[in-house]
Amino acid sequence: MATLFFHVDMDAFYASVEQLDDPALRGKPVLVGGRSGRGVVAACSYEARRFGIHSAMPMGQALRRCPEAVVVPVRMERYREVSRLIRARFPDYSPSVQVISIDEAFLDMSGTERLLGPPETVARRLKEDVRSVSGLTISVGIGSSRFIAKLASEIDKPDGLHHVVPGTEAEFVLRLELKNLWGLGKSTRRRLEQLGITTVQDLRNQRLEFLRGHFGASGGPFLYRVCRGEDPGIHTRRGDRHSISAEQTFERDIADPERLRREILAMAEEVIHRSIQENWRGRTVQIKYRYPDFETHTASRTLEEPPGGTESLAEIAGELLESRRDRRALRLLGVGIAGDLHADDLSAPRQGDLFPPEKKADELDPVVQALREKFGSGVIRRADLLDARDGAPPSPEDA
Repeated sequence: MATLFFHVDMDAFYASVEQLDDPALRGKPVLVGGRSGRGVVAACSYEARRFGIHSAMPMGQALRRCPEAVVVPVRMERYREVSRLIRARFPDYSPSVQVISIDEAFLDMSGTERLLGPPETVARRLKEDVRSVSGLTISVGIGSSRFIAKLASEIDKPDGLHHVVPGTEAEFVLRLELKNLWGLGKSTRRRLEQLGITTVQDLRNQRLEFLRGHFGASGGPFLYRVCRGEDPGIHTRRGDRHSISAEQTFERDIADPERLRREILAMAEEVIHRSIQENWRGRTVQIKYRYPDFETHTASRTLEEPPGGTESLAEIAGELLESRRDRRALRLLGVGIAGDLHADDLSAPRQGDLFPPEKKADELDPVVQALREKFGSGVIRRADLLDARDGAPPSPEDA
């Protein structure tokens, strides 16, 4: 049976939700993030992108490029609420849904054509379905692999629909720029340019041995495959290295251990709840912290089993920070998990057998998640976080 995938991407998601909730923002350049001198752009509308603004850009720089832009704070609970509303439609189209982040997912559509209809017809139906339940647009890429579907969803955004017909993958990729190839970061592209490789065709002209010599045993074959439109195995359901993290740049430096503990707890809750949504857990706990002089450190600890839940993750992250940090205040703090483990259903009762909670409080995480999905994001909150920030924006890698 031929494979077929949809990649669903919620267009400029955070900014689109803000424009949905406040009609006065529609058609205007909208920046989601902190307005302080340390603020960064968590997301921006397409109107703002015309000025060269992008996520993770310092807010001050973004406002210099577009002084008339409207800045709104991050509302993670609201974005998660809308995301859940949209994702609830996906099982009507595919029995196999892989959530990648708050604003994107893969739908395995293999073998569904006889039941649902031609792929493009089904994609249009899905787009209209999402628009009717949420008021938002999505872009859908259709391809024979997750890799091609991901690339296709970037064509004709926003509100795009692009189908790469099986057998035309190599031709499709050849029309793209190197920066559009999924998995090629800035450092890799810089090294390619130093070697005189500036186009996809240039990359395709290189021998595998040449690429392996310059980019290593894994990097070389990866480049050799992606420039030919072959799926390098990104986001396969099992055995794929994955990470989920949240981080926060503070308005003012924080040294107080109790405040840092609460910030860690808030980020741990965000990470665990996203891992439940994505049906995934990782055994490696990671932290990132930055001092006022921008000196930045990371630390990690790999466990025998994934953290049982929010309380366990927060405790381990706190121990890592306490063992590594000196007494200086912090400008930024982040918490994450990484690894390659996947569970059939982390939110099911039998979850306890696979990932036994280390703390009784951890058993509440799936319950809290279910309540929020059914009754809304504000229905229940931890007492420790009642007057804390609503939620930290995800790190740029996850946004």
